[in-house]
Amino acid sequence: MPIDTIQHIATVFPIDPEVLKPDQKVRRSGSILKEFALNTSTNGIPGIARSQSIHNRIFWSISTLIFTGIMTYFVVESILQYFQYPTQTSVSIVVEWPQAFPAVTICNYSPIRYDQFIGPFLNYTNSLNLTNTTDTTNFTITQSYYVYDFLLYKLNRGESLNDYFYSLESMMMSCSYNGMSCTPTNFTSFLSATYGLCYTFNAQLKNASAGSIKYNSDNGGFGSLLLGLYVHQNQYVPYLSSGKCNFLITL
Repeated sequence: MPIDTIQHIATVFPIDPEVLKPDQKVRRSGSILKEFALNTSTNGIPGIARSQSIHNRIFWSISTLIFTGIMTYFVVESILQYFQYPTQTSVSIVVEWPQAFPAVTICNYSPIRYDQFIGPFLNYTNSLNLTNTTDTTNFTITQSYYVYDFLLYKLNRGESLNDYFYSLESMMMSCSYNGMSCTPTNFTSFLSATYGLCYTFNAQLKNASAGSIKYNSDNGGFGSLLLGLYVHQNQYVPYLSSGKCNFLITL
């Protein structure tokens, strides 16, 4: 209502002109809510705000409430399912016979032999003035600090370390698989950074023939590998390894 009209009415009738003025706060709050309802991305609310009839407004209001309830139901169900941590385990048993015998790897706990190693090692340490001895019987803890330096020195010069490792021929005392004797030729060697030279029985090589893999039913047996090994504990390098033998089995 214009201000002039309000003033005219106030002069004709004994009414306080302030009463006839619209509430600016109410109009401002209503416009903010309507603008929000028209521009929000929530489905349904803009339809309610744009409705020109009471029927449209009731339709949009009921639709919004129904689909809000459905959304709330599925959200709550998903949260409850998450906190229940449901799991599904499927177990299947496949009977397969015969099966390939697993690859068995043996490594001596000591990577290098003392009797093969001590002579070249003393030549190395004496040449660098790290030691000044030719005693091959007593090995001190100070000397043990230079063992890996010696091996690295040999590798950097392109020299082989095979002479310092334990050969399978020197360790194997007996070997049989399903009652049939086996020899070091049935093993494949590889170099381990921790245990030196290791040997694998029944290794599956890329270029090997299909018949090279042994099965647990070979020779009418059930997959029995018997090994007798001598670990050469007396040749272990002091302070580097203790007297035991490791067996690594890979399936």
